Amino acid sequence: MKGFFKYWAPLYIYAGIIFFVSGISKPLPEIDVPYFDKLLHVLEYGIFAILAGRAFKNSSKEKIFENFKILAALAAITYGISDEFHQSFVVGRYFSVFDIIADSIGGILGAFIYGRYHPV
Repeated sequence: MKGFFKYWAPLYIYAGIIFFVSGISKPLPEIDVPYFDKLLHVLEYGIFAILAGRAFKNSSKEKIFENFKILAALAAITYGISDEFHQSFVVGRYFSVFDIIADSIGGILGAFIYGRYHPV
């Protein structure tokens, strides 16, 4: 149970924060910087992938442990897609393929960065 609180709980809490903020019609004030929102998506899902990589890397199951980078990237991409789907039901928000692309880039970068500094 100690491993859950140390490795998995931060990921679940972060995913919950993403879900909560995605349910807000206007979560941020208008910022007049081109593609600023895409940069936030890359950062948001980079952090998600780092937390997922950390959780998967500390798994007791060998197949999960060995493939933690791939699993972290896939988890971030999948959660990004589900987040966009969730937003499609929120007034003032919409489903965006470009946000999914930014989420995917962030997920892949986050998994790569975590894997680079925390190899198997």
